[in-house]
Amino acid sequence: MTDTLICDTECYHGYWLVAFKRASDGKIVTMEKSDRSELDRGRLANIMRGNQIVTFNGGHYDLLMIYYAISGATNEQLKQLSDYIITSGKKSWEVSRQMDIVIPKINHIDLMEPNPSVRQSLKTLNGRMHGKRMQDLPIKPDAHLTHADMDALTAYCINDLDATHLLFDQIADALALRNQLTERYGIDMRSKSDAQIGETIIRIRVQEKTGRKPVRGEVPVGSTFRYEVPAFMKFSTPQLQAVLEIVRETEFRIQASGKVDMPKALNGLTITLGSSSYTMGIGGLHSTESNRAVHADEERSLIDADVASQYPRIIVTLGLFPKAIGPIFIPIYAGIIDERVAAKNVVTAIKKKPVSERTPEIERQLIDNTVKAEGGKIQANGVYGKSGSPWSFLYAPHMMIGTTLTGQLTLLMLAERAEESGISVVSGNTDGVVFHCPRGLEDKLFAICAQWEADTGFTLEFARYKSIYNASVNTYVAVKEDGSVKRKGTVSNPWGEGDKRAQLIKNPSATICSDAAVLFLTDGIPVEQTIRESRDIRGFVTVVNVTGGGTWKGEYLGKVVRYVWANFGQPILYLTPHPSTGNFKKVSKTDGCRPMMELPDEFPADIDYARYISEANNILVDLGAVAAPPTLAKVVTLTPRRALMGWALAA
Repeated sequence: MTDTLICDTECYHGYWLVAFKRASDGKIVTMEKSDRSELDRGRLANIMRGNQIVTFNGGHYDLLMIYYAISGATNEQLKQLSDYIITSGKKSWEVSRQMDIVIPKINHIDLMEPNPSVRQSLKTLNGRMHGKRMQDLPIKPDAHLTHADMDALTAYCINDLDATHLLFDQIADALALRNQLTERYGIDMRSKSDAQIGETIIRIRVQEKTGRKPVRGEVPVGSTFRYEVPAFMKFSTPQLQAVLEIVRETEFRIQASGKVDMPKALNGLTITLGSSSYTMGIGGLHSTESNRAVHADEERSLIDADVASQYPRIIVTLGLFPKAIGPIFIPIYAGIIDERVAAKNVVTAIKKKPVSERTPEIERQLIDNTVKAEGGKIQANGVYGKSGSPWSFLYAPHMMIGTTLTGQLTLLMLAERAEESGISVVSGNTDGVVFHCPRGLEDKLFAICAQWEADTGFTLEFARYKSIYNASVNTYVAVKEDGSVKRKGTVSNPWGEGDKRAQLIKNPSATICSDAAVLFLTDGIPVEQTIRESRDIRGFVTVVNVTGGGTWKGEYLGKVVRYVWANFGQPILYLTPHPSTGNFKKVSKTDGCRPMMELPDEFPADIDYARYISEANNILVDLGAVAAPPTLAKVVTLTPRRALMGWALAA
């Protein structure tokens, strides 16, 4: 039976280490090449050949080092190779060819790309996963090591194995999907990002349809194009008619990077409809509200309307396609979307069946259609993601701009129609708007939405809110009618919600504070009570990336630092002083902090509760919920459900 082995390597002058951790039981094996240990190259080759090897960035670094070592390279040759890989910027296949390193076909998964924060460091991801111990490289890369140094590096490498293992478990669902896609398409997808998978599958489909492999098309630097306004795009107010003409006449220019910058005519353009203002941009439409709370009541309802699969639907409806592929792309892409919708419908129908009625055949259909639905989502979203990449055969800047502008303008159409009918739009961003609708006009609102759907070909999905609290358009707390809460931006807490994918996308930042603010908004629980009664240290920690590294009381911490606010704490300082003054700049918001590079087994006694309570009150002010930090003397008994918004992260 093949074992799954987590693998990492370290390289210094006179020292090279490869370490393995067996995923099933945590057993560690290390193999060293130094003045105190000879490398068993035959055993290493057998380990690599006979197991599933899991690395982080191993495809670019570790495999090259391992097979160079197996070939008989000396310690100094290994060190030279290590430095060259890190500093040259060469692709792994270029280094392999240049150094004549033969890497055989092995069972290998590289976690660098499949995780949603592609190209983030393992140290950052470890902090986001609340890894037990965070540690930077303990010894400078060019040092000549003592045996004690070698022991320290072995311990450091094992800690990296633990972080890689944690990531392997964290993205288990994504890897399971990749295994199924690998089986279906006969191409190893396990080490690919979502965008790479989408690109690969679309390449297969195009090749099947046309008999030729699509290649990247050239778009000359400095060339320009205009947005083709769809025939259904119409406005009734002079302001938006003028905006449409500006958009129609604007020239978009290809920059040297291959990207498209927002032209001056549109950048910073502010559009006012009713009481809301909107700005347009490459990233999408955004209203400009802040520090504001809006509530449903007897007179008005709060209705959120989001465009379903907005970007894929725009691409199909407008018939957009990468010029390198041609019009054949349109039926291929439409087929992907239709297949995904059909698969989602099958999955939904099966999940409604009682488990007792699910035969083995039905369970097989559930798995197969889940793969189709999730794989279709990756393909559909991957097209837009790659349309802005000049290195992809899907590169199509005109398609990218056409997609984003159509999304923004169609939402402005919807907002304009609602405002003209006496229905306020209180928030709008990339793919949806929130209406504050007089209850007597709800039928009118849904009629407006239905006509808009008929005109555009898009579909809206609705939700009703009790309240929405905005720090900004992209940072808010929305309380739904059923009591559930939607949180976005800095007030979100994917760790509390158990969203493993989202946990890897942002650094934790004292999430107990936003939890306390939300519990105050939904259940009236004083923020002080929530904070003082919590005993989960993960809600109190903040993880920050410190350019060049950070220090605390003269101790070097690393480039990724975890801390809590503590009594008698001190700020974290940047390692490098200011070139003119020689002063050491403080890392933002670390006044009164204590590093917590290792999570304690017991809840610490020195937590600065006043700081966390103040931060929670500031969040309430930012959300427009209170005018000033409230005085909350009331004590509410916490039920288990209320206790901390349900921390879902396993201990």
